[in-house]
Amino acid sequence: MVIKLVDNYKREGRVRHNTNLPLNSRFFLLISLLFCICSFSLYGQSIGKGDFSGVIIDKESREPLVNSHIFIKNYPEFNWISSEEGKFFIRFPEYLISDTLVVSFLGYKSKEVPLLSLNTSVSVIELNKLMISLDEVVVMPEGLALENLISDILKNIKNNYPSQRHQLSGLYRKISTDYSEFTGLIEAAVTIQDVGYSKDISNSKIHINSIRKGDELAKADSVYLDYIEKVKARVVHETGVKPISNDLVDLYRQNPARGAFYEDALFTERGLRMTLIGIPEMPVYHEIVGVEVVESDTVYHIAFGSTDPPIGTSYMKVNSRDFAVLELQQKVFLNADRTDYVEFFVKYRKVKEKYYPEKIVYKKMRLISRDVGGHSMDIHTYWFDEVNTGKFKKIRFKDAIKADENIGFKVDEYNQDFWINSEFIKKHPLDSAVIRSLERYRNLQEQFKSNGKK
Repeated sequence: MVIKLVDNYKREGRVRHNTNLPLNSRFFLLISLLFCICSFSLYGQSIGKGDFSGVIIDKESREPLVNSHIFIKNYPEFNWISSEEGKFFIRFPEYLISDTLVVSFLGYKSKEVPLLSLNTSVSVIELNKLMISLDEVVVMPEGLALENLISDILKNIKNNYPSQRHQLSGLYRKISTDYSEFTGLIEAAVTIQDVGYSKDISNSKIHINSIRKGDELAKADSVYLDYIEKVKARVVHETGVKPISNDLVDLYRQNPARGAFYEDALFTERGLRMTLIGIPEMPVYHEIVGVEVVESDTVYHIAFGSTDPPIGTSYMKVNSRDFAVLELQQKVFLNADRTDYVEFFVKYRKVKEKYYPEKIVYKKMRLISRDVGGHSMDIHTYWFDEVNTGKFKKIRFKDAIKADENIGFKVDEYNQDFWINSEFIKKHPLDSAVIRSLERYRNLQEQFKSNGKK
């Protein structure tokens, strides 16, 4: 029943192409699609101080710019897409009013607009065309050259990504949101021991060095949560796909280069073709939107998606020298209005001639109440600041977290000294506006202490 429902949803054109997300992400997409259809919407609510509407147009022609990307500068988790008339409606927490709205559109210069300057009625935002100058060697024809690029990426995977055992040390952070507030926080300092990209990722181990958890400020619907569990069980029965309940394990397995052992993973012939080219029934459009020079290397910026031209919310950055994918973002819209979505982002950095993940982000809708949608999100992030490719202390099996563990319940006694002296927190501090929202009832230190196991 669930599969038939999703198949019908795809045939209606509401999900235009498969972005080859890992198995657990595809499981979440099935669940999300079902709940998007069944959920209640809050868009009929009265407009508050953090709500604005407007239209985005070409400054010269005065024509509306369809599918413009709109987001809050320091909080990109609050983002929107303009409609077919170039119109937009944005809703965000009122305490972000001093921030800046960023509007971008392929072929145009991005524009930053202070939120305080927006009208409470309808704002008109004008964008100027941007002339992108590409050298002759950079311009690629639409067809054959892209296929050559796919081939070159695949040929160089073994050279570009690590095949040997290594460890990554970094910070995990999960921030939860709803329409008007940030509603939850979990942070963990982690060490990940990977067996190498040529071997099954399930053999890798993740150890939590320290973890802390804030209060859950969102209202959960216990009846609905029970319903979700029943739907999940039905999806598992009908698809055979069992989800990974541990968010840290799930997030690490979003690394597309690392998951190449899956038959239809992204970094395979089929995966890249489906992502960048598609099939006749569901074509994927692509466009080179610019280049940049990074340490003497030329990097292509390739946007792709189901619209022509692509709106730029899904893109790939490829080094033209070694054909390594340096950055990848995929955004999958789950409804025709593009208000509900899941989004994945990964950025790699080079260490001793190999590329390792530097940052992984996975945004997905929170399924805790009937009000399901892109306004209520869990944003999972890894920052990996240290890579150890030499000798290191191996993580024992009994010390590694399990894929079926729920880390929301695995919180040890709060180690305040550890976090005060943490270099990871110093490098990736929590924004002050997020802190203010999370501390609307009591400060975070009190939350961490009381939520830690005694």
